[in-house]
Amino acid sequence: MRSVLRRQGPCSIAWLLACLFVFLSAPAGAEAPSYADELVDKAETARLFERRGWLVLVHYKPSILHGLESVIDDPIFFLSKEGKRDPKKEMAETIRSFFKTDLENDGHPRCRFIARYEWLKTELGIDESKVPAADCKGFRELMDAARPESAALIFPVAHMNSPASMFGHTLLRIDSTSRTKLFSYAINYSAITDETNGLFFAFKGIFGNYRGFFGILPYYEKIKEYSNMEHRDIWEYRLDFTKEEVERIVRHIWELKDVYAEYYFFDENCSYNLLLLLEAARPEADLTETLPAWVIPLDTIRAVEAKGYLGERSFRPSKAARIRGIESLAAPDLKMLASGLAKGERAPEEAVSVVGSNDDRIKTFDLAAEYVQYLYAKKKIVKDEYLKRYIEILSARSRLGGPVEYASTEPAPPEDGHGAVRLGVGIGAKAGAAYNNLRLRPANHDLMDPDEGYLPGAAISFLDSELRYNWTERKLSLEDLMFLSITSISAFDGFFRPVSWKVASGLKREEVRKREHRTVLGLNAGPGMSLKFTDALIYGFIEPEVKVGGGLDDGYALGAGVSVGVLAPVSKKWKARLQAKATAFGPGDEHTIVSAELNQLFTIDPGNALRLDIKRERFDGFYSNDVNMSWNWYF
Repeated sequence: MRSVLRRQGPCSIAWLLACLFVFLSAPAGAEAPSYADELVDKAETARLFERRGWLVLVHYKPSILHGLESVIDDPIFFLSKEGKRDPKKEMAETIRSFFKTDLENDGHPRCRFIARYEWLKTELGIDESKVPAADCKGFRELMDAARPESAALIFPVAHMNSPASMFGHTLLRIDSTSRTKLFSYAINYSAITDETNGLFFAFKGIFGNYRGFFGILPYYEKIKEYSNMEHRDIWEYRLDFTKEEVERIVRHIWELKDVYAEYYFFDENCSYNLLLLLEAARPEADLTETLPAWVIPLDTIRAVEAKGYLGERSFRPSKAARIRGIESLAAPDLKMLASGLAKGERAPEEAVSVVGSNDDRIKTFDLAAEYVQYLYAKKKIVKDEYLKRYIEILSARSRLGGPVEYASTEPAPPEDGHGAVRLGVGIGAKAGAAYNNLRLRPANHDLMDPDEGYLPGAAISFLDSELRYNWTERKLSLEDLMFLSITSISAFDGFFRPVSWKVASGLKREEVRKREHRTVLGLNAGPGMSLKFTDALIYGFIEPEVKVGGGLDDGYALGAGVSVGVLAPVSKKWKARLQAKATAFGPGDEHTIVSAELNQLFTIDPGNALRLDIKRERFDGFYSNDVNMSWNWYF
C-alpha cells in the first residue's frame, strides 16, 4: 500500500484534497430535485393555479382589494400562510404537503384535502407509487355510509319564528339507489347562533358576526326539524348531476368539515355557499355569476334552474299542512273531538259512539293521529303518554277501514314567485300637493306583494326606501328608509295557537302640519293575534313605539298603540288590505296619530304589478289624505 501511494505522487493527493474541498463546500441539503419539486414546477409551468377547477376547490372569488380571495376564513383550510389570497402559493404548498411523513391516516393532507389531491392527481398525472401512502379511514366510512349516486336541492320554505330561516333555507341531499330518501344524507350550511330575536340576528348577520359551518347528517333529521317541528313545507328538486359529480361533492364536503366562513346575511349566506359546493362538482358552471347583490335562499334555486340543472320537482307538506288539510274537510264538532282525542281529553270509544257516519269517524281519527304526532314532536307530551294515545287512536281507526288519501292543494313553487328586488315608480297627491315617487326595496317580500310562491301573512323587507319630489314645493325628500320590517300574521285555529308579531325600524318623514315636516328614527314592535275567515286574515296588534329626532320635544317620544286589519285575496290577481291604527305618544313629545288606509295590488305577471294606496291620517287635529298609484317591477 505504501508503494502504491508513493507511486501516485503529490498530484493524486492534491486531487483527493480538491474532492474533499468540493464536498465540504457544497451547500447543505443540495440534492437532485425531488418528485414534489418536479410536480410543483410542472403545475406552475402549466399555470394550474389559474384553472377554474382549482379556484372553486379553494373558493377563490374576485375581490376589489386583493384580486382573488377565498371566501373561507378559517386558517386551517389553507396550507400556505398567504393561501387565502394567493392561489399559486396555496397550490405549491398543497402539493408539497402530500409528501409529508410526520402525519398519518385522516390527518394526512392526502386525506384531509382529498378533493384537491384527486384533482391534482388527474391534472399532473401523479405517480402514486412516489407519494407517501395514507389510510383515509374516516373518508372511506363516509363514502360507505352515503353511497352517493345522485343529488337533490332541498328548499324548506320560510319560518318566521326562526330568525335564521326567515327567507327559507337551502341544503343538498345525497341519494343512494339502494335505500329510501329519508335515509339519505343532507349537507347543510348555516350560521351558528342561539339568537331568537330577528332584529338582532339580522343586525349581527349584516356585519359578519356569525361563523357559518357545513354539516352532514341524516335527511330524516332535517325532515323532523323542518316539517314536524317548524311547520315548514319542503320542496325537493332533483339535480342533473352524474355519479362522478356527486362524489366530488362528498369529497369536497369532507375538506370543509369543521371549517368556518364568516356568515353574512345578505351575500355569503347558506344560498351563496351552497352554490360554491355545486361548482366544486361541476367547475365549468359559474353559478354565482348571475346572483344579485342581495342573495337569498330562493336565488339558489333560480341560479341552478337558469343553468338547466334542475330535474324533477316534488313537494313534501309539513305536519301542520297535513293537519290543516284534513281539518278543512271536517265539521267544527269533529275538529274539537279530534283535538280532545289527541290531548287525552276524550276516549276513542266515546268518539265512535258520538260520531255519525263512518267517513266522519275516519276523518276524526286520522286528524287525531296526525295531531298527537305533532304534539309529541313539539315536546308538548311525554313519550309514554304519546305512545299510549297514539296506539289507542290507531287501534280504533283500524276497525273503520283502509287508509284514505286526502287530496291536498299544492302551493305554487317558490321559483314561480316574484323577484326579491322591487322598484316602484308612482304619482300621487298629499295635503293638496302633487308628487312623484320612486321606491326601491332590495329584498324581500311585504304583505302587499303577490303571494304566489311565498308564505301568506309573512313579510320581511330590508332597506325599503322612498324618494318623493313635491311639485308644489319643488323639493326632493327622503320620505322613509325602513332598515328592517318583519311581520308574521299566523291564524289561530282549533289545533294551533301561534302568536303573530311584528317589528320595524327606520327613518320616517312625518307631516305635523301642512307643509311642516320632521324626520324621526323609530322602532315599533309588538305581539298580535289573527283569525282566518275563508281566505281572509283578520288581525290585530299591540304596538309600542319609540321615536327619536331633533324635531321632537326633548328629542324623543314614547308611544303605545293598537292596529287592526284584514288582508285578503279578492281574486287570483287582486289583493287588498284595509287597516286602521291609533298611537298616543308621551312621555317625550306628546302627540296622537290615528290613520286608516286601503291598499290594493293588481298583479299583471310575476315581474309587474299595479298598486293603489289610499290613506287618511290625523296628526293632533291636522288631517291629511295621501293617494298614490305606482307601477312595480320585481326582479
